[in-house]
Amino acid sequence: MKTGLTLFSLGLLIIASAAFSQGKGYSWLKEDNRIALWKNDQIIWQFNFDKSADKPYFHPLRTPSGLDITLERPADHPWHRGLWFSWKTINGVNYWEEDPKTGLSKGRSIIRDVKYHIGKASKPDADIKVRIDYADSSGVVLSEKRTLVIPAPENGQYMMTWQHEFTAVKDAVLYLEKPGKHGGVSWGGYAGLSYRGSDQLKDVSFFVSSTWTNTPDLTGYGEQEKWMGVKAVNHGNKVSIVVFDHPLNPRHPSPWYIWYAKDRNLFFTPSLLFDGPMELKKGQKLKLQYGVWIMDGWVNAVEVEKQYTRFVNPGKH
Repeated sequence: MKTGLTLFSLGLLIIASAAFSQGKGYSWLKEDNRIALWKNDQIIWQFNFDKSADKPYFHPLRTPSGLDITLERPADHPWHRGLWFSWKTINGVNYWEEDPKTGLSKGRSIIRDVKYHIGKASKPDADIKVRIDYADSSGVVLSEKRTLVIPAPENGQYMMTWQHEFTAVKDAVLYLEKPGKHGGVSWGGYAGLSYRGSDQLKDVSFFVSSTWTNTPDLTGYGEQEKWMGVKAVNHGNKVSIVVFDHPLNPRHPSPWYIWYAKDRNLFFTPSLLFDGPMELKKGQKLKLQYGVWIMDGWVNAVEVEKQYTRFVNPGKH
């Protein structure tokens, strides 16, 4: 049954691509559990929102030329979903790791509704709105309204913006394992907007707003940065991804968590809770904003700072 549906969808997609062939080669795939931007015969980005699986996420996520930059549900960490947002624990309940049999966490990140507006093939931008309830066995603890804005790829790059508004339905404590930097476990410190890099990425180099750079294996980090990026090579081609932490976010600039082992795993996240828990009283709101800049080629810190300024002050450019 699933195979038949997939083939049918692909057939529709081929027709759509042909209809848009006189534009820039872009077309849209729209199904009940995903939306994807295609260029010619390849996905550029796909947003997955299967309500039976929780936790909406982006994968595949590719550069405008079609080079992979994300990895979905690898064997070592099947709850890593390309590019996604997840809390670690809320009121002591785990919303991160998932039961291997059900694919669900003990704490549920329930997708209630997804609405989107997409542009024409000649200007394939997208505005996606998602409602999520975070629930444990006692009921909903936290609710979220999420807005994702993705302009059309241009000049070998595109920039996603993530806006989150969380409302505490009841008193909530957001936390994670205490990281090694603060006397906890060596691997502690991750949660929030997270990126798992494709296993096709080689010659990986981290770079951050404080001019620190790194290529060796590393677990932890925990330093405050306005932004963090990765430059890498995919089959001989240079690619980059940079994540921006908005200055209006609480605890800005965020500490960043890295888990990197050459040719084995590539993961990083702006970790809002790295330095300690956050408590929300019933009815209290928490707003977060992030940017994700994806491109063919490599960029330097000066170029990233310019893009960061555009991200913070979009109306002035």
